[in-house]
Order: sequence, then C-alpha cells, then structure tokens
Amino acid sequence: MQQIGAVSGSVIVLGENGTPMEAAIIYEDHPLDYDTQRIQNLIQDGLAGWVLEHAEPALILNTQRDERWLSRRHNSRTEEKAKSALSVPLIARGELVGVLTLSHPVPLFFTQEHLELMQAIADQAAIAVLNARLYESSQRQTRVMTALAESAAAITSSLRLEDVLQRIMENIQQALNVQVVSLALLDEDEDTLTFQASTIPEVIGTSIPARH
Repeated sequence: MQQIGAVSGSVIVLGENGTPMEAAIIYEDHPLDYDTQRIQNLIQDGLAGWVLEHAEPALILNTQRDERWLSRRHNSRTEEKAKSALSVPLIARGELVGVLTLSHPVPLFFTQEHLELMQAIADQAAIAVLNARLYESSQRQTRVMTALAESAAAITSSLRLEDVLQRIMENIQQALNVQVVSLALLDEDEDTLTFQASTIPEVIGTSIPARH
C-alpha cells in the first residue's frame, strides 16, 4: 500500500466454492475489525464485487461519482477519505481466487500506471493463494486416504461392530477436521434414527424421529 500511496485497502480471498475464505482490511497501516456481513456486502455491492463479477480491474477517479463504490456509513472517517480507488482481481491459471482493493482520500490520485502495477502484484499473489489452496487440498486428500486405510484396519482387527464403527467415526473426524461425526441407523418399524456410533459418547444409543 505504501509503495503507491494508498491509505486504506482490503484483500478478500475466495475458497474453492467461490465464497470468502479469508479477508483483511487495512486503514493507515492498522487492521480494522470486520464481520462476515461486511465482507459479504463488499463482494455483492461494492467495487470488489464488481471486479469479482467481471474478473477485470477497475479504476475509480472519484468514489462519490461512481456507483460501484460502496459507501461505509458506519465509518464516517473511512468514507470521507475514500475519494480515489482501484481494485484488481487475483487470477491464477484462469481461476479467480480473490480481489485486492485500495483507496486514497484525494480524487484523481490513482492512475492507469497504478492499476497496472497492482494487477502485476495481484497476479503474483494469486499464484501463492492457489498454491496454498492446492497444498491444503492435497493434505486433506492424504488425511482422507489415511483414514480409509485405518478404517479398513479397524474392520479386520475387531469382531465387535460397536468398536469398528467408533473407530471409523474417529478416523473420519480427524481426516475431515470436523467437530462431530455420528452414524445413525434407521428403524423402519419405529420410524426413528438410532445413533450407533459418535464422537460424542452421550448420544450413542439415543433415537430421534426419522423426519426430525
């Protein structure tokens, strides 16, 4: 940001499903607090959203005269100083992985040269983001394969169905990095689901209506 004189900026990184995964908002070198709704507003109605939709960079000479800029009414300080802005997509290997947006309190501050420079930086950042995503996916796949192998070993190492199911639940929990994994079997006569195994021991043996 300092290299081109920007006062505030934001970076939004998308997950594999296209929804925001990580975000950072900076104002005068200080990170600002944000919530999910604010980020959602930025990618739906703001300049960042326009860039994500069109997958092309955008330069705004005066934010008060461009409807693509989302006014921040809850932060008058930021809104008052955001007079010039630019935003560039993060694209790597043809895949859109995020968006970078910068602003400056002076109209006409940013130029086409600034836009091209930030796009070059964004291109490099996009490669890093995509590589990190691919690494995470590879690690997740490795965990899943390990869990499958351990589950197969559990099946052959015990004759008790309860022990086998419980071991499989624990393996799935570790592989997918989730909080709870449960297995419930359907009782068609009673129209209920009975938990046979779970990473929460208290629910094992309990039943719920099948249509619950």
